[in-house]
Amino acid sequence: MERVRRGDVDAFEELYRRYWVRLYDSCFRYLQSADEAADVVQEVFFRIWRGRAAWRVAGQLDGYLYFAVRNGAFDRLQHAAMVDRWRQGAQSDPNVVAQAGASAEEVMAAGDLAAAVERALAEMPEKRRAICMLRWANGLTYAEIAAQLGISEKTVENQVGRGLRLLRERVAALRG
Repeated sequence: MERVRRGDVDAFEELYRRYWVRLYDSCFRYLQSADEAADVVQEVFFRIWRGRAAWRVAGQLDGYLYFAVRNGAFDRLQHAAMVDRWRQGAQSDPNVVAQAGASAEEVMAAGDLAAAVERALAEMPEKRRAICMLRWANGLTYAEIAAQLGISEKTVENQVGRGLRLLRERVAALRG
């Protein structure tokens, strides 16, 4: 960060290469548009470079970058909701701004939840993650999973239970 503040282009390029894909993926979860997600991430990096002399990060760099991208996505969603309502003839409705903000917040909350689930799955041991994905994504029964993996149904039950516990913790932490 200090090198970026001093105007070191190589340091900025390293920062960009290290984080761009992860930030893009995170933003895409919110916006569901490749172009919009790329634009938001580009804007974040542009603002960092433009304001590099005064750029300060309180806390972890990862958190700062993800928060900046999340805010950029939220702004895009709010703007898109306003434009949609405007096009639908709602420009004379005094509740347009509040409704646009609420719909953008709902999309952001859903994106935050999806990200929390993905992080929880990534934290699980490989075996537990595989069992949980077979159950949740593929809809297999405990017996089918046990037969497919050559383990007992009780093991499947225990692993799914532990996976659910972790997911509940992450979702509870997300909701404050």
